[in-house]
Amino acid sequence: MGRREKPLDPAAGPVEAFAHELRALRRAAGSPTYRAMAEDTPYSAPTLSGAASGERLPSLPVTLAFVRACGG
Repeated sequence: MGRREKPLDPAAGPVEAFAHELRALRRAAGSPTYRAMAEDTPYSAPTLSGAASGERLPSLPVTLAFVRACGG
């Protein structure tokens, strides 16, 4: 089991709100591991995890890969 993600406050700003929504999408997809998601994308598990970290806005290609890996 991986490390627990730090909590996000969607009211803290647009970057954290966006990451919060990415995490919600992942939960709705059954909470696949980032490693499993990476198998279906050209991006690594740390890149996908970083997209949902709330530290910075992910690029559009990473965001689209994240969404596809979650069945979106």
